[in-house]
Amino acid sequence: MTQTAQYCMHTQSAAALLRQIRRVGAQSVSGIRSSRLHCADWRQHVSTHMREPNFSESQLQQATNTAFIRRVVEQHGVWSFAHVPSLIAEYDLGWDTAFFLPWLPHAPSPDDEGCNFFIQYKLSGELTSPGAKEWATWSSPYLRFKIPHSTKSPAGAFIDDYHQWDRLKVLAGKNYPTFYATNATLQKSDLQHHLAAGTLLDHIPLLDVRTVTGVHKHVTFTSTSSGFALHSEKEEVPKLTFSQGIEKVASSEQTTLRSSTERLIASLRDLPAGDDGWNQDLSRLYDQSANGVPRRLRDWRQYLQLDYFVRQHLGAQLLWLPKDASQETPSK
Repeated sequence: MTQTAQYCMHTQSAAALLRQIRRVGAQSVSGIRSSRLHCADWRQHVSTHMREPNFSESQLQQATNTAFIRRVVEQHGVWSFAHVPSLIAEYDLGWDTAFFLPWLPHAPSPDDEGCNFFIQYKLSGELTSPGAKEWATWSSPYLRFKIPHSTKSPAGAFIDDYHQWDRLKVLAGKNYPTFYATNATLQKSDLQHHLAAGTLLDHIPLLDVRTVTGVHKHVTFTSTSSGFALHSEKEEVPKLTFSQGIEKVASSEQTTLRSSTERLIASLRDLPAGDDGWNQDLSRLYDQSANGVPRRLRDWRQYLQLDYFVRQHLGAQLLWLPKDASQETPSK
C-alpha cells in the first residue's frame, strides 16, 4: 500500500471519528435538555407532593380493630371476633374487617361470613401545597384517600377499579352499617398514644357508605372538618369519628315491629331454601291480605307467622330485646 493510500484511509477514519463525536455531543445536549425538562416536571410534582403516614394500612387496621373490640367488651361484655379476609377474598367481599354484633337489628349476611358490621380501611396522605388538585375546597393542608384501586387493563394501561366500591354499595344498599375508616394523623406515635389512652376511636374518621350517592375517585377532609368532600364531581357527606359511628348504629337499634319483621323476612328470602315447606311457608309471610284480619292486627299476625317459620325451619326462637338490654333479661 502506498503512502498516499494510507494517508487517505487515516483521513477517512479521522473524519468518521469526528462525525461520531459530534453525534454523541448532540445526544448529550439533548440529554441535558431532557434532564432539565424532567427536573421541571419533578419540581411541579414536589409542589403537589402528598406526605405519607409513617405506618401502613395494616397497622391502622390492627390498632383500630383492637380499640373497637375493647370498646365492645366495655359496653356489652362481648368479645367480638374480627373477620379479616385474605387479599384475594377481600377483592370479592369488598371489606377488609367485619364483625357480627348480635344486638344490631341487621341479620347476619350469609355471603359475608355471617357478619352485619363492615369496615374498609383506607390510608390517607396529606397535601400541603396550593398546587394540590382539591386545594380550592379547603384552602389549607388537607388529607386524602383514593376509593378505587389502580390496576392494569388487558392493553397494559393503568385504570381505576371500582369493584371493591361496588361490593360495599351492595351491603350499604341492604342498610348494613358499612364504613370507610381512615387516619387523621401521619404519625404512628399518635396511634400508639391514643390506643394506650383509650381514645383512638375518637380520632379515626368514618365515612358511612350509605350516605354516598355518586361514584367518586378521591375523598378529602381535614382533621377539624365536620364532613368529607368527594371528588371528581363534588359531593359532601358527614364525617364521623369511629365512636360517633358506633353511637349512630346503636341509635338505630330500636325499630318498629313492622320494619324489623320485614327486614328479617327479606333476609330469609336471600337464604337458600331449606326443607320442602320452606318456600310455601315463606310465601305466606308476604301475603298479608287475608280476609277477616283487621288491618291494625296484620303486623302482629305477620310477626307470629315469622316466629313460627323461624322455629319450624331454623330451630331458633325470636326474642324481644328491651330498650335497656343491659339491665333487663330479654323475653319473648
